Amino acid sequence: MRKKKFNNENSTFSKKRKRKILTSENFVLTKRGPAAKVLFGIVSVIFTIYALSLILPFGFLILNSLKEPSEYINGLINGTIFKLPKSPQFLNYIKVFVEMKIPNTIGNDISFLQMTFNSIWYTAAGVFCGITASALVAYCLAKYTFKLRGILYGIAIVTLTIPIVGSAGASFKLFYDLKLYNTPLFVVVTSFNGFSFSFLILYAFFKSISWEYAEAVFIDGGGNFTAFTRVMLPQAFPPMVTLIIMSFIGAWNDYSTPLLYLPDYPTIASGIYEIETHLKRGGNYPMYFASLIISIIPVIIIYIAFSDKIMKNFTVGGLKG
Repeated sequence: MRKKKFNNENSTFSKKRKRKILTSENFVLTKRGPAAKVLFGIVSVIFTIYALSLILPFGFLILNSLKEPSEYINGLINGTIFKLPKSPQFLNYIKVFVEMKIPNTIGNDISFLQMTFNSIWYTAAGVFCGITASALVAYCLAKYTFKLRGILYGIAIVTLTIPIVGSAGASFKLFYDLKLYNTPLFVVVTSFNGFSFSFLILYAFFKSISWEYAEAVFIDGGGNFTAFTRVMLPQAFPPMVTLIIMSFIGAWNDYSTPLLYLPDYPTIASGIYEIETHLKRGGNYPMYFASLIISIIPVIIIYIAFSDKIMKNFTVGGLKG
């Protein structure tokens, strides 16, 4: 009876304490002084303007992708480009896949559908090879001790901090001599880079995992490969998902690499870039805007679906246990 009474008193105390904490939080969130209100208002205006600056370009693209070429030109001259189209031309989105083409180095036309296919395999190969290499290198440097460990880690840090833009000419000559230029194998070789940004994230994560997991595998008769693939790698799945999403967005939007090293395999990004250079001499701008909308749809869908994972799945510091 006394125990039941104690539990009731303890529950009542917890409810009062919780109510007090919520009241305190509400006070902090709602009761602002004059200076805090002014600062809050200024910050709200700044972020509202910034949000509108990001939304307006998409509104411009959507509105003008539904217009006739002549209607867009007239709107550009008259300053009415944000005016609703007289008769929405949804066929512009179909024409993108039928009429939008660019020539390759041997004169054959590459359609937008082929560019889409190139974007898919280019992104998939780059993301898979990049994350795989980073996971392997990060695990080895985080969990094994050997003579070159410090040197390799130093190389990883140096390559990520020192700009290497000046080596573009030498890199182009190297890939050309190795017969990797203008071949899909170029994506595999260059993406299998263990010293990327993903390496730092995965290195910190593997460093925080106790080695006792691997020792348990060894006791059960497993080896190093089993410990990595069956125990360590599944635990790294959350940050790896985030890295895959970020790598996908970066590879899908990359236009400079295919433009320079894969001229016969244009992706959506590099193909639209080339098309844009020809539009200056006259062209179907609404259809071009429609192609831009199509190109960003996969990125928007993935970001909306996985935005929470991008913000929550990083574990980059501290040792556990």
